Amino acid sequence: MPTSERSRPARRRTQSAAAVLAFGLGLAVVLAATLFAVVVADRGHRLEAAQRQNVALASGAERLVWLQLRNLERAMRGIAGDVARVSEAAPEHVPELIGPFFEGVAQRQRELESLELTDAQGRPLSGGRGEPGLPRWPDRRNAQPHPQTMFVGPLERRGGQWLLPLAVPMDQDRWIVARLRTSELQRMILLLDTDRTRLIQVAGNDGRLVADSRGDRYIGEPDDTAVPTQVEPMPMEVDDDDRRDGIERITVAGAVPDYPLHVDVAIARARVLAPWWWLVATGVVLYALYLVGLVYLVRMVRRNARANAQMVQRLTEAAEGLRRAQQLGRTGTWIADRSGTVCWSEAIADLLGLPAGQSAATVEEFYRIVHPDDREHVREQFNRAWRDGQPYSLDYRIIRADDGRVRWMSARGAATLDADGTLEMAGTVADVTDRIEAQAALAETERQFRMLFQRNPLPFWVFDVQTLRFVEVNQAAIEQYGYTREEFLAMTIFDIRPEEHRQEVVADLARHHAGERDEVRLWVHRRKDGRLLEVRVHASDIDFRGRPCRLVLSEDVTDRMAQQRELAYRASHDMTSGLLNAEALAGRVGAMPAGPCRIACVQLRGLELIEDSLGREAGHDTLRVMATRIARLGERFGAAGHVRGDEFALVVCPASSWDEALECLLQELVRPIPGEDTLHRLESWIGVADLRIGEGDASQAIANAGLAAHVARTEHRPLVVFEPGMARHASDRLRLAGRIHRAIDAGEFELHFQILWDVAYSRPAGLETLIRWPQGAGDYLPPSQFIGLCEDTGLIVPLGRWALREAAAAQRLLERAGFAGLPVAVNVSLMQFLDGDIAHDIEDVLREYALPRGALHIELTESVLMTRPEQALDTLRRLRSFGVCLSLDDFGTGYSSMSYLKQLPLDAIKIDQSFVHDVHRDERSASICQALLALGHGLGLKVVGEGVETQAQYEWLAMHGCNQVQGFGIHRPAPLVQTIEQLRQMREWLDGPWVASATER
Repeated sequence: MPTSERSRPARRRTQSAAAVLAFGLGLAVVLAATLFAVVVADRGHRLEAAQRQNVALASGAERLVWLQLRNLERAMRGIAGDVARVSEAAPEHVPELIGPFFEGVAQRQRELESLELTDAQGRPLSGGRGEPGLPRWPDRRNAQPHPQTMFVGPLERRGGQWLLPLAVPMDQDRWIVARLRTSELQRMILLLDTDRTRLIQVAGNDGRLVADSRGDRYIGEPDDTAVPTQVEPMPMEVDDDDRRDGIERITVAGAVPDYPLHVDVAIARARVLAPWWWLVATGVVLYALYLVGLVYLVRMVRRNARANAQMVQRLTEAAEGLRRAQQLGRTGTWIADRSGTVCWSEAIADLLGLPAGQSAATVEEFYRIVHPDDREHVREQFNRAWRDGQPYSLDYRIIRADDGRVRWMSARGAATLDADGTLEMAGTVADVTDRIEAQAALAETERQFRMLFQRNPLPFWVFDVQTLRFVEVNQAAIEQYGYTREEFLAMTIFDIRPEEHRQEVVADLARHHAGERDEVRLWVHRRKDGRLLEVRVHASDIDFRGRPCRLVLSEDVTDRMAQQRELAYRASHDMTSGLLNAEALAGRVGAMPAGPCRIACVQLRGLELIEDSLGREAGHDTLRVMATRIARLGERFGAAGHVRGDEFALVVCPASSWDEALECLLQELVRPIPGEDTLHRLESWIGVADLRIGEGDASQAIANAGLAAHVARTEHRPLVVFEPGMARHASDRLRLAGRIHRAIDAGEFELHFQILWDVAYSRPAGLETLIRWPQGAGDYLPPSQFIGLCEDTGLIVPLGRWALREAAAAQRLLERAGFAGLPVAVNVSLMQFLDGDIAHDIEDVLREYALPRGALHIELTESVLMTRPEQALDTLRRLRSFGVCLSLDDFGTGYSSMSYLKQLPLDAIKIDQSFVHDVHRDERSASICQALLALGHGLGLKVVGEGVETQAQYEWLAMHGCNQVQGFGIHRPAPLVQTIEQLRQMREWLDGPWVASATER
């Protein structure tokens, strides 16, 4: 559709809506002006009516007050006349007669509080209190424009009531003074205020209220209006904006004729205008409703116009779409008459490959286009339709006239009567080549699918969703499950499931919704012979023979699942003991109920000795026996695990069972383990850590318990409870180990040398090397702080190799300095001796530095020799063959076997300094040293005394035959240069260190 045609309905729609909107807005302006005029007029009428009512009410109030005062004035004038006559008749008895008379009049006139006779100064002449302020009354001071004879004084309060003084002059400067109760005027005003909506006030000449319709509490208050000084009648004054006591009022004020009083009448403006505001609100609501209705009307007009335009557009587009659909869908219409002429649409000419201008042909010409194999069939169907009058439908092939291609056509038609009553046949023709080819492809696909289904090596079957019966099964399923095809098709899916799994199958089918994609599931199936299979099932919804079914692939994963379970078990358990490993144990602890628990980590020692002496299997059997014991405790108190090779963990939960669990654990640890021919006892150390499940990390708690066990083993304590400082200490040790490693690589360590003194020949006998680690400040870190760590971390091996090479280099320097025959001794640790190839290392050093036999001495501790005696003996014999001298250090502090000691190829033993320290003054130390000296000499070994610091120690050892000594008393360890200088000085010693020192001094 052209753009101009599509936009024309939109313009018409916009114009119609704009016209309605313009008319509505014009009417809205007129309606608004009318409502405004009505509201303004109504407001003015209401205000004018309120003013007229106020004027009328004020006039009535002035009249009543004037009448009341006029009556009182007349009464007081009559009383004045009576007093004058009494004064003329009996002047000497005036006080006695006048007092009772006035009292009687006051009692009869209830509106009067009192009545007195005073002089011109207000002094009482007939008794009473008088009126002292009479000369100062404003009414008397001001010149009066009219002949007023009764004066009104200022308002006063006495006895709890308000009084208005009144005075009438007499002869001889005497006055009749009366006090009017204001309650009388208040009563008159209240009678006038019938609807209680107005404010009526009467004020005196002093500007104070005499009466007020709001109540007695306002009497005596200042009036808000000006107090008139004249007593002549005055016109009413109207105040449209009076805000007395905070309320906006419409007020009318007027003076009482002949007397200095005025009356105010007011009504609240809000009360007057309250109905008017309702009128305004009603008008606004009606106007708003009109605007809403106008907007709704405009929207409806626009919507209807838009709908009409869209309908016209859809009809136009539908017609165009039909034309295009026939063109794109390759569909056309045709009409044939009895004369044998066929007419068709433009689309059919295109389908048949005819020229574009050709729209008709004879039936025979049409038959020539039909494929020869289908021509007779088409002719027969066409003639039958003419003959029987029944509609026909058939598919046939044509040969296009232009390019000779074969196309499939689908023709539909029926014989009908046209408007003239002539019989004709009409119908449609569509090119269905794509559909026929798709059906052929679908049939081929179905054939291929059936072949894939039947010949697939994986088991497939199809079952009915409603009856759960098998409706198709392939050969692989028959072979895997052992049923024949006929047996399968007679069964349901329940028949291949174990009885206990049927409810699970029903629940799974109930959860499944048609069309949803199934997750891959693992099921247990049963073969015909009863063997169970673990299968991975893939299922999908299909429509099979018009019924809802499911296609299932069953993959046998029995062996794979067994392998996965085995791998999972291996990943979570120690294969030797069968207990949970550390990670799995932490997961088990984390799944326990929240609460406090306690973790015990047990480190064992002795398994390696059993394996080395009795074989690896014997060690594993011992380990499994201990694991079984700890596993029973885990089942009883919580959980158990095998953390690492010689370390187990017992989790006690809840922690309240700890005492009992610890007692049982200790009993199991000390109980011997039976072997093949003997009983094995293992040393154990226990570390304990607390954990609150749900708040702490179980893995960290197990690690903390292991750290505590390590501390217990290091400090030789049976049980240690974890403390935060242990973690910090371990962290410091790790950092220190890193520093040591870097220091070894950077060559930061130094060798210091201590001189050994030959007692018999009074000369140096050799040097012992000591490792020192200099720090940045010029001092040295004590060996006790890093040697043990080096042994624990294995760094002692590279550090020992470095010390060997440095000692060999030092020996060569000694030789060049003139001390060729002086040997150098190096200490070898247990780890270096057992885990490293110490013999190979020493052999390399001897070869590299070409050291002569006896130039290098090796010092060992008893623990090195007794840990693996056979290995130690072989290594010592090999070293002896290299010409290396061997010494046993710290002799007497261990548990050496005397029978084994005599077999070792040793050259010397060294008495520990703990025995030498008090040898000259302690009999027990002396006895031990004598025994060690005798033992060493008996074995043909040299004996060296360590830690000699005093002359007395030296002399005792020399007297008892000690061969060599060393200690701070002889020489303090020093770098090689200083040691060589000390050796040169020692050449001058004649009789020993102390004698030489004394001679020098």
